[in-house]
Amino acid sequence: MEISHPRRILAVSRPDSGLLDLVQGLTGSAPTLTTDTVAGTTHNWAVKTSYYTATIPIWLDEISDASVWSADFLAPEAREVLTVLGAFIVCFRKPVDEKALKEVRDLMEGVAEVVKEGCGLMWDGVCLAVGMPQSTTPYLEKSFDEWEELCQEYGFEYVDFERKGRNEYSEPMGMDRLKEALEANDWEGNDELGEAIDLDGLEDDSDEAGSIGFGLDAADKAEMERELRGMKMAIYGGGNDDDEEEPSDKDVEDLQALMLKMQAVRDLGADMPEAERKRFAAKAVSDIMKKL
Repeated sequence: MEISHPRRILAVSRPDSGLLDLVQGLTGSAPTLTTDTVAGTTHNWAVKTSYYTATIPIWLDEISDASVWSADFLAPEAREVLTVLGAFIVCFRKPVDEKALKEVRDLMEGVAEVVKEGCGLMWDGVCLAVGMPQSTTPYLEKSFDEWEELCQEYGFEYVDFERKGRNEYSEPMGMDRLKEALEANDWEGNDELGEAIDLDGLEDDSDEAGSIGFGLDAADKAEMERELRGMKMAIYGGGNDDDEEEPSDKDVEDLQALMLKMQAVRDLGADMPEAERKRFAAKAVSDIMKKL
């Protein structure tokens, strides 16, 4: 059976925590980055089992402040993103000290809050936490059982990226376990739109008028792109004024969350009939514009 509209994977980490290495290990390839961050990047994973085949999009995001990130994803305008997720993967470097361990805990706590409050208790996806190798020595020593117990506190199954083969129970470890857990998940998606979405009279959906492509006319596209360029310049630099205020972590998180939401809208609308795509785009863009 081919799953034509699979749910998505959201894979997150703190900056420089090996997220691309994890994606490479899982899919056999890594995305080509056009910026210095993986935030907002999508990479596809082609899955073929005895029961189904699917191409599952993996959305990548970087989290600097877990509480800010979770607040963004629990906002009403992020609902469309959460409804299509089938798995959360938290990627982290094995910590070198207690301070770094707290950051790992904060990361898992923030994502766990989104799963619980945003996806709901009836959500049937999978949550995995992957410990990546640490090059700095010495680092904090924790056994596999200790990591497993810690991750379970937040509702995640622990996977050690470095482990290979099988354990004493003949269960696969490392990336083989990650793949097994994900392949066993239910990926059948439901991209139907709610009846409350209302849109009439949008002009033809053409990307010729701009690069965003959400079913907007040229004026709306131009306005939205100007806003986004301004936000990028403010956060990542682009001016020569030495007195400019440095961007805060919240500024960066806001932009990253916004870009991920935009990518989600594009992915979700790609396979929809034109009328549905326009209705979906109108509501999504309206929500996004309220945030700008």
